[in-house]
Amino acid sequence: MFKKIALLVIISAFLCGSLFAMCGSCEIGDAVVVKKGKEASVNVNNTICPVTGDKVDMKDPVTVEYKGKIYNLCCPACIKDFNAEPEKYSAKVK
Repeated sequence: MFKKIALLVIISAFLCGSLFAMCGSCEIGDAVVVKKGKEASVNVNNTICPVTGDKVDMKDPVTVEYKGKIYNLCCPACIKDFNAEPEKYSAKVK
């Protein structure tokens, strides 16, 4: 259990650090816009993982980007499933 939590923290810190090092970001209401050159990705701020249906730890969510939107997932293991069928899982987020 401790190893899973430690891995999640390390991966999240790396991803967050990479995003902010490479691009700017600003908050707009409930959505977070991450700028990448001319394009901007919008965090949909979902609190339920579209893959498992579990709650997302909003203090340190695992995220995946698809078609200009950033989806929150409950754990790093869900990234592979989401990427395998992104249309299926992104459609579950309202």
